[in-house]
Amino acid sequence: MVPLGRRWCTTTLLFTCVVFFITGLPGYTKASVQCFVCSYSPGSNSTRVDGCTDTNFTTESYYQVLTRSCPLGCEAVTVYDLNGVLLTFHRNCATSSPPLTNTCETHQNRVLTRHVCTCDTSYCNAAPRSVHSTPSLLTLLLLMLVVGCLQLLKLPPAT
Repeated sequence: MVPLGRRWCTTTLLFTCVVFFITGLPGYTKASVQCFVCSYSPGSNSTRVDGCTDTNFTTESYYQVLTRSCPLGCEAVTVYDLNGVLLTFHRNCATSSPPLTNTCETHQNRVLTRHVCTCDTSYCNAAPRSVHSTPSLLTLLLLMLVVGCLQLLKLPPAT
């Protein structure tokens, strides 16, 4: 008979493997990912409140921002004029198909500066230090569970 602790660990490990198989491992490109979709332009003649830029993308605005399924990944783009004044900001699906770098790049020309951040996991185009870093925490917790169960499942040395 298998001890209860080993049975629980075996079941948990099997469940974890199935979940990762179905959802995909974080950090790897899947068929599509979920991205936040919002925009803000301070120069427009609208009365829209900024809930999109990094400064104002809070836990409260997170639940009000639309999301979309995106086959290429996500992006966050900030555009400044020559004086460094914000012209536009948007979070959306990535618009180009080259491999995403999961980093940010700055492109500058005579008229404006574009700061483009691309990524390939669900909700990765959230603001830095926001509440949306939980997938990484979940991955870490699952990894700790797997390691702990593997330690428990170790057979005693043969005598």
